[in-house]
Amino acid sequence: MSNITMNDYTICIPSFDRALFLHKTTLKLLQEKSYQGTVHIFLNTELDFDKYLSVFSEYNYDFDYELIVTNTTGIGNTRNFIRNYYSTGQKIIMLDDDLKDICSTRDNFDILKWFDEVFITMEEEDVKFAGATPYSNEFFMKEGYTTSLKYTGAHLIFEIIRSVGDRLLLDINHFEDFLMNLVYFIKDKKCLRFNDIYVKTKYFNKNGGIIGSEGSIEKRMENAQKTSNRIQLSFKELVSEIWSKKFKCINLKFHPRITDYKDIYEDYIKNYYEST
Repeated sequence: MSNITMNDYTICIPSFDRALFLHKTTLKLLQEKSYQGTVHIFLNTELDFDKYLSVFSEYNYDFDYELIVTNTTGIGNTRNFIRNYYSTGQKIIMLDDDLKDICSTRDNFDILKWFDEVFITMEEEDVKFAGATPYSNEFFMKEGYTTSLKYTGAHLIFEIIRSVGDRLLLDINHFEDFLMNLVYFIKDKKCLRFNDIYVKTKYFNKNGGIIGSEGSIEKRMENAQKTSNRIQLSFKELVSEIWSKKFKCINLKFHPRITDYKDIYEDYIKNYYEST
């Protein structure tokens, strides 16, 4: 079994127009959990760089951080930039910029020890992508992890960077988490999800993020519908559309009976990238 420490991976945070909010949420969480590794914060423009630097310069963190300008628009392109920023084999944890906490049903849960555990498990299962359950009701959680096709949210992503020609290309800004799950399940023949770990975050914050870049919640929902249709047509029986009562918007779900990889799924990736 490999020995993984916080010096072996980098925490990456894509962020847009949320400097103070990021400080009060995700960075505060890392500080409280005594993280002392490296944090890379990926920003869209030089203007963002100046804003974030002005805010962060007022605080002292126990971890090293670096602000990196991507010159991109949209979360999909930003995630593409992040993956291409690192060398093949680099271990990264991609966090959203609005995390309140990372929780577990385990006794005496230690976030940093769990980070190490995830990368060790990824090596043992021979996968390059992992995440946590999207649910927050502990009553429905199960101990341990699964490797079948199950949804893991984009707010907490573990990746081992693939070779250049095999890296995920995101050309959407909505449901990119579903696309990640689908493509990585097909590439790795597994989808590693820890079912007793979940995050607390604030969805649909009106300041910054996707809504800030698109102008309104209504515009986001319109674009989300287009993306949903495209993913459903391309990945067929693997995914279907539902209505989220909680967020009052469309959502996607994976078919609960899809557990094993099939060769035909490779064609689904091709279908997706050939569609418009």
